[in-house]
Amino acid sequence: MIGFLLDDGWLELASTSISVEISNPLFSYDAIPGTTTYPFPVPMSPANLRLLSFPHVRAQQGEIPEPVAAHCYIDGLLWRVGVLIFEECDLENLSFEYKFVSDAGELQQLIKGRTLDSLDLGTVALELTPSHPDYALPSIRNTRFYGGANAYHLGTLNYFYAGAYATASDFNYYPIVPCPRLMPLLQKVLAAFGYTLEGTWFDDAELRQLILWSNRAAEDVAGPSAGLPATIPLAQLLPPISVGDFLIQLQKFFAVGFSFDPVRRRVSILSLRDVVADPEYIEREGGIPKLTPPTGGGFAFSMELEADDEMNKTLDTSWSSLVVGAGKSEMAASAGTLHQVREVDVIADNNGISREWLVPAVEVKGASPAFGIGEKTAFGLRFLFDRGMQEDSNGELYPLATSDETLWNGTPVGSYSLRWGGAAGLYNQFHKPWLDFLNAAGTEERTVRFRIADLLALDPARKDMLAGRKYLWQKVSLTVRTGGRLESARITYRPTRS
Repeated sequence: MIGFLLDDGWLELASTSISVEISNPLFSYDAIPGTTTYPFPVPMSPANLRLLSFPHVRAQQGEIPEPVAAHCYIDGLLWRVGVLIFEECDLENLSFEYKFVSDAGELQQLIKGRTLDSLDLGTVALELTPSHPDYALPSIRNTRFYGGANAYHLGTLNYFYAGAYATASDFNYYPIVPCPRLMPLLQKVLAAFGYTLEGTWFDDAELRQLILWSNRAAEDVAGPSAGLPATIPLAQLLPPISVGDFLIQLQKFFAVGFSFDPVRRRVSILSLRDVVADPEYIEREGGIPKLTPPTGGGFAFSMELEADDEMNKTLDTSWSSLVVGAGKSEMAASAGTLHQVREVDVIADNNGISREWLVPAVEVKGASPAFGIGEKTAFGLRFLFDRGMQEDSNGELYPLATSDETLWNGTPVGSYSLRWGGAAGLYNQFHKPWLDFLNAAGTEERTVRFRIADLLALDPARKDMLAGRKYLWQKVSLTVRTGGRLESARITYRPTRS
């Protein structure tokens, strides 16, 4: 039995069956699939017309009927909170067609057309400290930041020496560019749409070091004469990409999945390597399977380099791609990281100080309200690790951000690299366990005994045991009658080895 409770009452349904499809969000790198129904009829009764605000009239007027918030009940128990989406109207039979979407499907409706830099994420105090909870201030080399409009720019953002950040003077100019920290940023982005962030992914201390490169200086239109502003809008520091693409690129880059609890409005980040390794399971009863073999073929990984970066022409870029096996399946991320250089600090050298250090480096025009270069610029989603205060060649501490796991002298500073290859790279550290599983796993479709308790307990990361073998479910298909109880489901499984 299925029903939909709207803000002002229950939707009246005809005697029918409604098909529901639940996609496991862990099985798609290119999207965040959720729960949806196939379109179903809704009678044009007086009560329904009132509850749905006469959607056919709005459509006839050239408007797009708004999604309608709804609670979906199955067998008398609340299962999902989501929205009803208007599909079409059959005036001859006095019926609408709607579909219900939840989980990521509902979030997709909320974030449609929204970009990171357009969100209201509040303001943050601008403080010259490397340990601010919302952003880092790592030294980054970018001589083209002002594009020649500021002759006093000496080539380094967030320049740090002798225990302090350098600030503007009459003859030298040191732009401050805060780089948002990923964990608090993700929390704020989801909160903007009514969700909270959960999961154990950020329990890893090294993953809490992740920051996003920003290409926007924190300054007023008057430039150095005005000093630093007291606060800065957080969204101003973010790349102009869609919220949906932000989440998908996180999946692609770090091999994670997003699990949605739409009733409690929570999002959990799940590490795919941990899902594969988890030995826990539940027993299920299933029928004879329909089998398809594994496809294999390997993977071809790539990440995006910053557009128009002059350093792409002179420095090695092989770290931005990797082919595993025959490279049949393409894993292309539009996220990436920055080049990294071990070099002489030119600013210190001009002052008679011999200093070598390791810094992220990029050669592109930035954004600022000063010097007429424009407050917005198209820059990409680029990750770095904030490695904290580290020593340069003279033993002086400075705020280091890296794409690698070592310091300027080769000393290890972490376990992870933001490059595809190598023992510390993205493939070996995050993707390999999951992709090894996919590469060797065919599919099995089974009809299994499935009641409302099973539906309410469905977990994308939990394995099922059938006939002595463990599986992860990829898709669950249900047919629920408006008058009748849930009894079975058709489940697409992928066999695991743990």
